[in-house]
Amino acid sequence: MIRPKLSDRETQYRPQAGKTLHQALIHFITREFPRLGGPWVIELFVDKLLQVVDSYRWARDRLAPGQTVWPAVAVDESPGYRKSIWATRQVPVVVTIANQDDVAELRLGTPMTQILQRALVRAANDAYAQGGVLTMADLSLLFYRSHSRIAELIRQYEKETGQVVPRRGNVHDMGRTITHKRVICHKAYVEGKPTHLIAQEAFHSPEAVDHYLLDLARVYFATVQRGMTPDQTAFAMQRPLSIVKGYVDMIHEFGLDEKRVYERAGVHLEMCNDHIELSSVNAAEPDATTQNERREQKPVEG
Repeated sequence: MIRPKLSDRETQYRPQAGKTLHQALIHFITREFPRLGGPWVIELFVDKLLQVVDSYRWARDRLAPGQTVWPAVAVDESPGYRKSIWATRQVPVVVTIANQDDVAELRLGTPMTQILQRALVRAANDAYAQGGVLTMADLSLLFYRSHSRIAELIRQYEKETGQVVPRRGNVHDMGRTITHKRVICHKAYVEGKPTHLIAQEAFHSPEAVDHYLLDLARVYFATVQRGMTPDQTAFAMQRPLSIVKGYVDMIHEFGLDEKRVYERAGVHLEMCNDHIELSSVNAAEPDATTQNERREQKPVEG
């Protein structure tokens, strides 16, 4: 078969079409990793690779002054024991370090600490809205403040406003110093909000919200009804003493009684053969003829 003769222009300028990053990557992979696959596999691999690269490259016109691109852990990425950041899926997010609102506040004489606190909350919320969660270390690097200072400002904001700042510690339920448990219990017992609404406001799953309410019910049962000390309760529940003491403080602060605790948690706790028996608080009480036929619930550990 006779191939058609190429025009002079095609002959002269055709090689220029191969001077691209896409073709350079294909050539590099073909040369350095010849067993990766055939031409189609390599081209598909390069296409996917460039998609990742492009997600981290933002044109200037897409960034406002005071904004930067930062890699955040994906919101829907499941944490794991000893799971390194290299094995964790990340997404690039745009974070606003400073904007004209900050400038206006500075001109009005607003304290720098207040402006910094607002910027931290803004960065965390912006990242979450884009499908990522920032850590305290991320915020520490972005705003050039110590980890402890960042944590202090965010805890202060959450305590004063009752709003949870989304960050990896509370969204993925990691760490022991986070304060979201108190916020969740306050919304449930003081504000009387339903579980699904609390889950949205606290950036938690409904199951996680109910888990914290159940833990508070267990602490109430152990410390108030059974007269156990916080140390004994922590040992029985296999929870850190600081967490148990936090629940004890909330029980007294919110003025909780047995009826409120058990109805809101949706459970009832009682001792049965030296074990804590967990049953539904809304279940109908069995009559005398069916008392012995009641199916026993699986004992709760602790």
